[in-house]
Amino acid sequence: MNKELIQKVERFVTNYFNTNKNENLVYHDILHVTDVVKAAQKIGEGNQLNNEEMEILLISAWFHDTGFTVSKEDHEKLSSDIAASFLTENHYPQEKIEQVKSCINATKSPQTPKNKIEEVLCDADLHHFAKKSFIERSEWLKLEYEKVENKVISESDWFKETLQFLSEHKYFTQYAKEKYSEKKRDNIVKLTKQIKSNKFKMKSDKLKEEKLNFEKEKLKEKKENSSKADRGIETMFRNVIRTHVEFSSMADSKANIMISVNTLILTAIVAILMRKLDANPHLIIPTAVLTIVSLATLVFATLVTRPKITGGMFTEDDIKNKKANLLFFGNFYKMKLDKFTWGMQEMMNDKEYLYGSMIMDFYYLGQVLGKKYKYLNICYGIFIYGMIISVLVFAVAVLLSPEATNIGTIIE
Repeated sequence: MNKELIQKVERFVTNYFNTNKNENLVYHDILHVTDVVKAAQKIGEGNQLNNEEMEILLISAWFHDTGFTVSKEDHEKLSSDIAASFLTENHYPQEKIEQVKSCINATKSPQTPKNKIEEVLCDADLHHFAKKSFIERSEWLKLEYEKVENKVISESDWFKETLQFLSEHKYFTQYAKEKYSEKKRDNIVKLTKQIKSNKFKMKSDKLKEEKLNFEKEKLKEKKENSSKADRGIETMFRNVIRTHVEFSSMADSKANIMISVNTLILTAIVAILMRKLDANPHLIIPTAVLTIVSLATLVFATLVTRPKITGGMFTEDDIKNKKANLLFFGNFYKMKLDKFTWGMQEMMNDKEYLYGSMIMDFYYLGQVLGKKYKYLNICYGIFIYGMIISVLVFAVAVLLSPEATNIGTIIE
């Protein structure tokens, strides 16, 4: 199961309901959707769906009522279209997209599930039939119906229709039948008694006030949790990026030491040893070995500090598809100010894009750092073992040479 995609779907749907908020939808809102998702997961696990089936189920559950924000009529079709559009943008397999659409459309009344995934979603969508709060939820649904249809229906007529629907309804999955059927019967009995005694207290204003207060509390709690999470995430990124920048500086510093040392060695070889090799031919091979070692060390040390510059351009499509990382100068240094400003504002207005860019920046910084330390490790390895070999070669050349080595001539 692609948990990352499920989380992305959750963020999208939550933001979709908040952005397309409809005051008439006092029942089919994000709270209802979240409740159905939890029920779907519970029923899905109870029916032993595999990971791929659970993925299809949860995506369908999140999207199944998004179409209500557009229209009550044929909202299942609208919901499936919204889901398909999002999933296509996120490169979800077409075969699975069709499964999600079919799953959402199966919830249309009367429900017509064709497989066990659709059966689970249908049962999850109406799992509240077995809840103690069923009558209260039904009152919310009545209030929504009156707002959307712009007409009033009597409590007696509403609950008689509800009772008929409740009596005719049957759960599809074995898990739902075992867990919910008895509780649903209790609600049928309870509703029947209330209809006979005509005991209904539908207080729309009070319900509306309670709903608003509940949503405010949930929103406040969510903002507080989100604020804490954001601060924690920002602190994490700040610390790890600072640490990586320090590691990069350390690598550059070590490479500069190698560059300085080996530059001096090569200077000494060219200025002193090479012009004295005619008098000391037995030192030609040791000098060549030392030269190769110093030159190889110098090359890898230079590779550590060598900057890499990218194209410096991005397009509007890169921003819309969230592919351009504007936190790295190499991606925008050739852009005009107005284009860059627009891109930055788009990124700052989209938390997912912003955090995605920070993750991308962190990742590529790590890639560069890994390459630096790889070259640095090779550089130090060549220098250490090369120096040992060079000293040994010099010692062997001096000891085995039939001619005496004129030290004075060498350092003259």
